[in-house]
Amino acid sequence: MKKIYSLIASAALSLWLMSGAVAQINIGGVTMNNDIIGWGDLYNLSFTAHNYGTARSMAMGNAFTALGADMVSTSLNPAGIGMYVSNDFSVTPMIDFARANTPGAEAFESSEFSNKRNRFVMASIGGAATAYRGAGALTNLNIAFAYNRIADFNQNYKFAQRGNEAVNSMANLFCEQSNADGLTTGADGKMNWGNDPYYWGAILAYKNGLTNKDDQGWFIDRIGIDSVVDQFTAVETIGGIGEYDFSIGFNFVDQLYVGATLGVQSVEYQRNVYYGENYNYPSGYPSGDEMPYQLDYMNYLQATRISGTGVNFKVGLTWRPVAWLRIGAAYHTRTAYNLSLSYYGDMWSSTYSAGSNPDGYELDSRGYTSDYVQTPEWEDSGSYSWRVSSPSRLMAGVAVTIAQRLILSADYEAALYNEMKLRRSPIQNLDYTATINEMFRHSNTVRLGAEFRALPCLDLRAGYIYSGDAVKNTSLLYTHPLIASQRYVTAGIGIRFNNTTYLDLAYQYNNTCKTAYQSFFATGNGISIEAKPVTTELTKHLAVLTLGFRF
Repeated sequence: MKKIYSLIASAALSLWLMSGAVAQINIGGVTMNNDIIGWGDLYNLSFTAHNYGTARSMAMGNAFTALGADMVSTSLNPAGIGMYVSNDFSVTPMIDFARANTPGAEAFESSEFSNKRNRFVMASIGGAATAYRGAGALTNLNIAFAYNRIADFNQNYKFAQRGNEAVNSMANLFCEQSNADGLTTGADGKMNWGNDPYYWGAILAYKNGLTNKDDQGWFIDRIGIDSVVDQFTAVETIGGIGEYDFSIGFNFVDQLYVGATLGVQSVEYQRNVYYGENYNYPSGYPSGDEMPYQLDYMNYLQATRISGTGVNFKVGLTWRPVAWLRIGAAYHTRTAYNLSLSYYGDMWSSTYSAGSNPDGYELDSRGYTSDYVQTPEWEDSGSYSWRVSSPSRLMAGVAVTIAQRLILSADYEAALYNEMKLRRSPIQNLDYTATINEMFRHSNTVRLGAEFRALPCLDLRAGYIYSGDAVKNTSLLYTHPLIASQRYVTAGIGIRFNNTTYLDLAYQYNNTCKTAYQSFFATGNGISIEAKPVTTELTKHLAVLTLGFRF
């Protein structure tokens, strides 16, 4: 299906900007615009520090651009595949413990929403084999096929903001949106869903009694101006990006290694966004004559799913001028994605009949009536799918071996996030190019690793990763939280049982800093409806195990 937006809606959606950025009414926040792939989504889907792989590579901070001879080489520098001297197969499962905290906001108890998420996933699985071995300039040719996890989206966060003024209720946002864009009801007073899910939230609000309409326009008649509003927000994201790599590596006289990878990525991303409001009257509830119907609470839940595939190409080389030194470099093309999107929302509310029930609602024994309304499911797929490109990447690395017992390695990676591009969308005239150039630059990632052979059968490992700088101004208030920087501290051990079997264990700690954001806002054209800004801190603890066989 094809989406057709009004000029005002298109401007608000395509910019997805900070509050007050343009003159027209702008609507945004984590509870808004979930029916599209925005430029913030494009950035968060593209962001990776290349922190996943085998337990050995993860324990060493994935500083393997020069080091090689590991399944992660297919995703970093395929020249490392040429360094294998025997066939190798390994499998790497991982347990992920994610935690979130929103300082300054209050917690709220809920059996459905949490600040924690634990997942068991596959970090890496693959094999490498020697296809040719010779005595000439080409010493050997190796091939490899591997699956490596590129990004992980599994995380939950929630927070409450109590004691807000009624003018900053989400009902006011939907009322102003309905007036600004001229939404109408039919002769029977009902609203159909239409072909524009941008307005489905406003329609849900009307069907749940948050807004009402007469000949003068849209207004609110079930929330008193002196009410105090408690607001609750929860976001759950699920999924990740996995890459299937087909690699070939060449070894020229054990000094020059050259490789190439065709990468096919699988994207699965689901975002469930909950928002709720409770309405209280510290000075006493309005009378039935003044307000016959009074909202007790509303809950709003939206589900967005993005899925699809991407294709990229990687080339790399490693030079080994002396036995103890390796210098590597690699280039990753942009990943071209073809993505489908599905979206739906539902809203439910409870209203107290404080007077004589003039509209004749069916009431329970306490005098309450309830509403529950669900939207249709919107889907962008096939010829109306989204086509986007993630940034290209440049990598360089160096690794040294000291006394045949200590390995030190270091990587630098530049990801050109200002190259991200929306190549096609189901929304007419939607273009993120100017916004991406304004908001982003290239990011800088540094990966450091060390491995010490403590015993002939035991290796000790440690590493560190820093990735950031892609958002030009992290002090601004954005409509959705954007990744500003990530830090990883890693450690692990390697055990060799014999010449064919090995077991590696790793631990990774991750701290992710994001930009400040809001649950929702509507600004511009004399309107200012805003939830309080917040910043959420995310941490992850990963336990990783690799079982491998060389033969």
